[in-house]
Amino acid sequence: MGTVSGRSGAAAEELASELLALKKASRLSFAQLSQKTHYAKSSWERWVNGKQFPPRDAVESLARLCETPPARLLDIWDRADEEREVAAGGRESALPESDPGAGTSEAGAAATAVPRTAVAGADAAPADGAGSEAAPARRGRRGLWISAVVALVLVAGAAAAYAGVGTGGEEPAPRPSVRIAGPATGCEGTGCEGKDPKKMNCGADAVTVRTGSIPKDLVMELRYSRACQAAWGRITFAEVGATVVVNNSDGAAAADVVHYDRDVYTPLIAAPESGSTWVCASLPKGKQSCTGYFVPSQER
Repeated sequence: MGTVSGRSGAAAEELASELLALKKASRLSFAQLSQKTHYAKSSWERWVNGKQFPPRDAVESLARLCETPPARLLDIWDRADEEREVAAGGRESALPESDPGAGTSEAGAAATAVPRTAVAGADAAPADGAGSEAAPARRGRRGLWISAVVALVLVAGAAAAYAGVGTGGEEPAPRPSVRIAGPATGCEGTGCEGKDPKKMNCGADAVTVRTGSIPKDLVMELRYSRACQAAWGRITFAEVGATVVVNNSDGAAAADVVHYDRDVYTPLIAAPESGSTWVCASLPKGKQSCTGYFVPSQER
């Protein structure tokens, strides 16, 4: 079995194994799973074989399709999702932070890092019997390395002292911190309302933050862009006439209807940092369902 994005945890592997067992027990092909759950058969192949982490709603859909209580599978999904968040947090914390004073400290680090390895190498025991004969030469080389270390440290220390004191004894002005810019977008917040997320380039950093479905009829998603500070709704596998509406706690809303094909997305609305945003969908026959609420400030 493959691994979920190459970084599978124990819970993710367990989830993939359970999905595979359910799929085999159902005796349904991937094409049949797609027809009955409205997720693409290629997606089911990746989820069942552990190549990609599945949406929570897809796991629940498969459990109900196989007439299996979904609680146990959803518990495994929750544990796997926590593992992914912990792993993602570890990768982010491992990245070096920008240091305005790195210009002076790098010289000292370079002065100590390289000779430290060399000295360790000089102290290593020889592999053959020529240790006693080579010892004087090693001691001579070690003395040269130590001298070089001392010289480099003194030079770096003098440079740092001169930079800190200067001619007037004043501290250097602080350098501005470096900020990494997000994707260039065409709007922000309430300025996005009513506009097309694709034309505003809000899809550049967008993620699906909430999902839902009307079983056997459609799948709905709440899409959110941090760069645009806006959100929109999307439905897929829907019939003509199905409607999707995105709402926020400030009273804004945007909607669209499937006129042809099987999917559609709404215009943008603002996604308040401390406010809630959600998506609802309805069928021409009147059946309706909504996603859970999304509050950006609670997701960090």
